[in-house]
Formats: sequence, C-alpha cells, structure tokens
Amino acid sequence: MRRLTLAFGLAASLAGSAVGQESAPLDRGLDRLVANYIDLYTRDALPRWKALFLPTFTVASTAADGGVSTRTLDQFYAAQERGFSSSRSMGERLENVKVDRRGRLASVWADFVFWQDADSTRGRLVLLAIHQREGWRFHSLMFSYHD
Repeated sequence: MRRLTLAFGLAASLAGSAVGQESAPLDRGLDRLVANYIDLYTRDALPRWKALFLPTFTVASTAADGGVSTRTLDQFYAAQERGFSSSRSMGERLENVKVDRRGRLASVWADFVFWQDADSTRGRLVLLAIHQREGWRFHSLMFSYHD
C-alpha cells in the first residue's frame, strides 16, 4: 500500500510540474496580449492592434439612456480609425488590471482612461480572451463609461 501511495504522489508531482511548464507560456502570451492592447493602440500601429482580436469579435457598451450598443470588429475598428484620423492625440490607459486565466480562457477586468485631444473619460472594461493554435486573441469586449 505504501508503494502505491508513493507512486501516486510521484505521479501527481510530475503532473503538477507538467501543468506548471505548460502554464508559463500561456501566462506570458496572455500578458503580452494585454500589454499589446495598449501598446499597439496608436495611429501607426492600429492595423497590428486589430490582429489582437478574433474576426468574430464583438463589443458591447452601455449607453447614457440605459441601453446597450453592440458592434462587430469591423464597426469597432472603423470607429478607432475615424478617431485617430480626426485627433491630434488619442489613447487609452488601463489601471487596476486583474487577469483571471482558467486554462485556455481568460478575462481581463480593468479601469480605463480614454483620451482624445483635451478630453478624457474614465470607465470600466472586461475583455474576454481565448487561446487557440495561433495564440491568445480577444473574443469580446464590454465597457461602460463612468457617469
């Protein structure tokens, strides 16, 4: 019986090591995706920024009247292009970022500050990400501006 317990303990230990080894690249890739969400959000890098999202990406945001607005990736991206082309400066900063990865699924919760020229607005967002053969990509975004 003792031999079985030792064998089981060793197998569990090795399985834990394998999970840890598999986990580190997933964590690094997810960290890079989150960093690129902000780092590539520039006029010049915007086409590379778009590649962070799955083609089926959707965006939902709250409206001032209590409604919800939804957009596809192409609609969302077109709005970003319009914003950059009509602004001297535009960007976003994430604060209080909390990433929760569970296997190949992840959620990223953060406060954000969005600025366009002299105006800035604060809000809260959640990005959902999924890991596929090509790596991590964002599946969807929900956000709300603070009142």
